[in-house]
Amino acid sequence: MDWSLLQSFLEVSAHGSLSAASRALRLSQPTLSRRLAQLEEALSVSLFLRGPRGLTLTAAGERLLVIAERMCHAARAVPDVVEAGHDPVSGRVRVTAPDVALIADWLPTLLLPLRTLHPGLVVELAIGNRVVEMGKREADIAIRNQRPTEEALTVRSGCTFGWYLYAAGGYIATRPRVTELAHLRHHDVLIYETPEDARQGHWLRRHRLLERVVLRSDSFDALARAARVGWGVALLPAFVAAHDAALERLLPEQPIFKTPLWLVTHVELKRSPRVRAVFEFLGRSLNEKRERQLR
Repeated sequence: MDWSLLQSFLEVSAHGSLSAASRALRLSQPTLSRRLAQLEEALSVSLFLRGPRGLTLTAAGERLLVIAERMCHAARAVPDVVEAGHDPVSGRVRVTAPDVALIADWLPTLLLPLRTLHPGLVVELAIGNRVVEMGKREADIAIRNQRPTEEALTVRSGCTFGWYLYAAGGYIATRPRVTELAHLRHHDVLIYETPEDARQGHWLRRHRLLERVVLRSDSFDALARAARVGWGVALLPAFVAAHDAALERLLPEQPIFKTPLWLVTHVELKRSPRVRAVFEFLGRSLNEKRERQLR
């Protein structure tokens, strides 16, 4: 059995279409279609039902999926098995975080002591609001602002950060003072929002402020920049704006709400000494910070 045929089958079953799977595999659709046909011919079964809404697995395809996923997990475990007996904390560890502020301000500082202890360790820092698939080795460790629910993941609570209202001094000087939330009805509002995280929008809806939103973004940095040049009042985490001299915090005493950070890795990856070392070190460091530097 050609393993590449099963890989193609797994991607098509995951995406439900040849076009999406071909992009993920970086193959042409005709090539991917030929691979599926070759696999079906080798097994003498039909694996997919082709309909107007895409591809769905047949009963035979469902049975093959269980076996193919087990083979896939076994294949991904090979590097960790091979590295046994070598320097346990060396090699590459890929860490992702939801936005540039986390990468630029925290992680290099947090990880420097670990790098000093293990010179052979190479850390890759990646930013992006897309939730990466840990099982596909898109990342070894992820910092997320929503708790994942997948059973195959190891999850640890990191720290909690507060959200506050910020605006540029020039903007505030031309608008009514904000001494309570109801005063925001006289202001333009900027919010952070992603397909996976709509909590800010829900909060504004509860307080009947949604119609005041003039800018939405999935980037903390973009919102801070927009607030800095006078777009309006931005709802931002403290770690993004607290040290920005161009922004003033409104209603400074209490955060609008608080969001926890979660440290995540795949259960199989945690068996890797280098991944485990970074995961445990990050967990301790984030716990030590807690709200002390994030409020």
